Amino acid sequence: MCGEKSRIIAPSFMLRATFDIVPGATASADLQNSLLLMEVSNNVFCYVIYNKNQQRFLAFRQYSLDFHPGKSNFEMLGDILQMDELLQRSYREAYVVYNYAESSLLPEQFFHIELNKPAIELLYGGVHTGLMLSEKIYGWSVYNTYRIPRDVHALFQQKFAAGKYWHYYTLLLSGMAGEERAENNEMQLIVAADRFTGAFFSKGQLQLIQTWNYQTPEDVSYQLLALCNCMKVEPETLTLRLSGLIDEESNLYQELLKYFLHIRWEVVPEPVSMEEPFSQYPPHYFSPLLKMALCV
Repeated sequence: MCGEKSRIIAPSFMLRATFDIVPGATASADLQNSLLLMEVSNNVFCYVIYNKNQQRFLAFRQYSLDFHPGKSNFEMLGDILQMDELLQRSYREAYVVYNYAESSLLPEQFFHIELNKPAIELLYGGVHTGLMLSEKIYGWSVYNTYRIPRDVHALFQQKFAAGKYWHYYTLLLSGMAGEERAENNEMQLIVAADRFTGAFFSKGQLQLIQTWNYQTPEDVSYQLLALCNCMKVEPETLTLRLSGLIDEESNLYQELLKYFLHIRWEVVPEPVSMEEPFSQYPPHYFSPLLKMALCV
């Protein structure tokens, strides 16, 4: 998938990466001086390797966790952490980014750690138990309170004892803190295969960040138009900044063009460089995770 010099792992249980951008000539010293940033969600696990000194992205891998009958997502994660050869290497730093939707943003002046549990249970209920965590979002006067699977956190703590842990929204918003925003209304949209995350800004101020599931392009436009109606925003005046698994030939992009006139693609900031296999894909495919690696 990534050219003749890229390596494709082939574990005994035939788990394969859906994206596998790993140049075969990556030196051990380059890896040891790099950071490993991993994203884990209900259905996807992926990671990026970034060398800070060289300002160079070395590798990206992504696995789907939901197409393996007989194995739970937790078991799949355990197999990947045990068998992916790059995850057996030593890195200068290791970060785990939890991309679970059970999150609540609280203004700094109202935040207290005792509010973690009631805030999450008010929004998402108390049926599902999990680990409650919270963190200050750099660049914003906001705390992120969220709930993650306790067993998943224990799995990563065991594998990466010195690792650091964040929520997806926290790093996503931290990376946006110093960016120029549209004068009126803007939405950052990150598209995955079965869900999308949107961060809505009005006059530079964060109003909402949320993740929605979808099955068809019309599901996405419906949710965005409903949000515009709620925020009293005319869709044709809203600026969309797109990234993730979407391109100009996709049905989803054509659906968005019906309602939104101002669409921009996200890019990776200069002077960051990427290994040659990355050039086979549009930069916005990976820009959310790559930009997170730049701000940890």
